[in-house]
Amino acid sequence: MKDVQILKGMITSGVNNLYNNYPHIDKLNVFPVPDGDTGTNMNLTCTNGYAEIENENFEGISPLMAKFARGLIMGARGNSGVIFSQIVKGFSNGMKDREVLDIETWKLAFSNAKEVAYAAVMKPVEGTILTVIRETSEFVNSITDSKMDAKTFWEKTVEAANISLENTPELLPPLKEVGVVDSGGYGLVKFIEGIQYFVNKSKPIDRLKKLEENTGGNIEMDIEDEFGYCTEAIVNLNEELIGKLKVDTVRTTFEQYGNTSIVAVVDSDILKIHTHALMLGQVLTYLQQFGEFKTIKVENMNLQAERHVNDAGSVSSDAKKTAEKQRTLANDVATIAVVRSKGILNYFKDELNVDYVIDGGPKMNPSTNDFLAAIEKVDAKQVYIFPNDSNVLLAAKQAKELENMSKVTVLETKTIPQGITGYLSLDPEESSKKNEANIAKTIKNVTSISINKAARDATLDGVKIVEGQYMMIADKKVVISTNTLAEVFSKALAKYITSKTEIITIFTGVDASFKDINDLRKYLDENHDVEYEVVDGGQEVYSFIIGIE
Repeated sequence: MKDVQILKGMITSGVNNLYNNYPHIDKLNVFPVPDGDTGTNMNLTCTNGYAEIENENFEGISPLMAKFARGLIMGARGNSGVIFSQIVKGFSNGMKDREVLDIETWKLAFSNAKEVAYAAVMKPVEGTILTVIRETSEFVNSITDSKMDAKTFWEKTVEAANISLENTPELLPPLKEVGVVDSGGYGLVKFIEGIQYFVNKSKPIDRLKKLEENTGGNIEMDIEDEFGYCTEAIVNLNEELIGKLKVDTVRTTFEQYGNTSIVAVVDSDILKIHTHALMLGQVLTYLQQFGEFKTIKVENMNLQAERHVNDAGSVSSDAKKTAEKQRTLANDVATIAVVRSKGILNYFKDELNVDYVIDGGPKMNPSTNDFLAAIEKVDAKQVYIFPNDSNVLLAAKQAKELENMSKVTVLETKTIPQGITGYLSLDPEESSKKNEANIAKTIKNVTSISINKAARDATLDGVKIVEGQYMMIADKKVVISTNTLAEVFSKALAKYITSKTEIITIFTGVDASFKDINDLRKYLDENHDVEYEVVDGGQEVYSFIIGIE
């Protein structure tokens, strides 16, 4: 078998093994409240990259790895996907002009992978995928036996990668607190283990037909208290900037903006960025000076995975033009809201009379295309979107950028309670600018509370959490974890109900028992002179979602 065929088999096996494990990688990010997508990001990045080489033949290992690396960069999703794409770009750099897959080639590949990956990240954090590629590279380059056979080489490389992975909690305290290894590092190890499988078996590992079930959702570990809009873009560079744009300038500018999670790379004629931005418009305006946007992305990875299989989420330009021709903008003003369950959907639709409600499911993750479809359905001159979750904001904003007929205003509602108050504060007769300002001011008076059972032991926001305990989060901060709901109500919820409280809206979840709901009613009746409404929300994950206004 030629080396180029061996390399393609290695890549295939690595991609397949990462696919087989991506739901578990998602689960590794599970905080006491499950909600994230690192595995999905890495899987989609890999799958998109592999699509570029799957049906092509290559004359050598250098053009093969270069094409795979380019595909990864163009399809990279999220922080983990972008960093992984840079690791593979490093592999490609190391294989440039190489013709055989010997140990010297892999030494160069791993060495370059480490350098390119670290160079891509504004503030490298140890205990992450970066540590795993660095320490694995250091091991590979310490090998002195140039005649070591491939099976032994990859056995030892996988062993070194796993040792590095197992040590990540010792380098990153949040991992140790939650009791998991770094999820991005785990994904990298699975890719390398897929390569080892091919070396040992001379065939790629098969894709599993049934993957590990992941019903909860997971959130990516917030290792730097990052916040803002997860922004990804590819810019086709102006001709005069090709080979001249200094990527450090981009990173420094983003840092000055107050951005976090900054990754920026230049690959030939494109600039690829990923950042958590406080002000989306500021970032996009800055990038536009370098050339034309090829893509601007914010997408839920589980829905992306679904679309990748059946292409359900893609909208061709011809189809979009046809839909636009059929629209007449028959309504002056329309509203769209995102919710997390059917019960809450019914409340927004029937009680609040929101024009179109998107059920984002327990993970609150509609795609940009879901918003475009909703905008088309409401067919209005002015459309107001209530995302009701910080993870939904950028998908809504991307839909705004792509929409060509309706004027779209995305309001900064980040919780279901904020969405309710924001909607009730909307004045259809006022300008969109005035509504934005008024709603932004009004939702500051809302306290958003969620109560759920912890999925694992941890310490967050200074609160020690034990698996199975009831945990209350107020405005995104953990305030109590205890064994009974009665203690949650009396010790934590009570602090947010004051003489100025006008109304409390309570959405009950699927795991809130009849007794739990009655206990909450009884507590409010006996201890607070306040009006409240109980709605069968039917949401997963949270026993109660409560808005105090």
